[in-house]
Amino acid sequence: MKKTATWKELTHDVVSSLPRTFRLSDVFMHRKRFEDAFPENRFIEAKIRQSLQILRDQGMLRFITPGHYERLDATPAFSPLIDMSLATNFASASQGTRVALETWASFNLYCLNCDRDELDQLPDNTPVADFRCVSCESRYQLKGKNGRLGKRIPGAAYQPTIKAIRSGLMPEYVLVEFDTRFATVVFVDAFPGRLITEDRIQARRPLRETARRAGWQGCTISVDGLKPVRIVAPAAVDRANVRQQWRLL
Repeated sequence: MKKTATWKELTHDVVSSLPRTFRLSDVFMHRKRFEDAFPENRFIEAKIRQSLQILRDQGMLRFITPGHYERLDATPAFSPLIDMSLATNFASASQGTRVALETWASFNLYCLNCDRDELDQLPDNTPVADFRCVSCESRYQLKGKNGRLGKRIPGAAYQPTIKAIRSGLMPEYVLVEFDTRFATVVFVDAFPGRLITEDRIQARRPLRETARRAGWQGCTISVDGLKPVRIVAPAAVDRANVRQQWRLL
C-alpha cells in the first residue's frame, strides 16, 4: 500500500523547510498542503497550533514570543502534555478534547505489532478504528478520559463492533487517562482487540429522533480482567520493552 504522510511527518517537513526562526503565519502559508493531505479535517489551523505546541514540548521548538518560534533541530522526545486550551476553539467541549487527544496521540503513539514509530490517523467516521499502521496494517482504537477509566469503556457503533469481532478485525485498543487540570497524560494502556469477545459488548439505547444522529446505536465494552501493556506510566516506557510485553499477551 502506498505510504501517506502522517500529520506528524507533514508538520516536521513544513517546519524543517522554514528558516530557523519563523512565525505561525509562515506555517499557515502551507495550509493547502495540510488540506490536500487531510481533506476531511475541518480544523486545520487549530491542529497546526496544537502540533507546534507538541513540538515545543518534545524539545524540537522554542517559543520566542507568541506566534514566533525557533527550530532547535533536536531529536523529538516523548511529551505527556496536551494543549487543552485549544478546545475552546470548538463549539463542543468534548469535540475539542477529542481533537486535542488525537493530536497528542498522532505525535506520541507507535505501532505495537511492528517497528514503525508512527501511526496514521484515519478519516473521521471510520468504523471502529481511529489510527492505522501503514507498514503492517494494524488498526488502533483510541479511548480517553479525564480521570480514571473503569471496567467498562465506551465503544464505537454497536453493529460495526459486532461485525468486526465476528470477522476477526477488531482493532488494538489504547486507553488514555489524562488530567485536564495539568493538561497532561497520566497513564496509557493498550490491549489486543482479539481479546474482546461478543459477551463483552453491551448495546446502548439508540439515539432519539430529535438527536443529530437519530437512530445511531453505540455500545460499551467490558475490559474487566483484560491484561494490558502500559505505554505511559506516567513517563514513557521504553518502546522495546513495551513491544516485548505485547508479544507475550
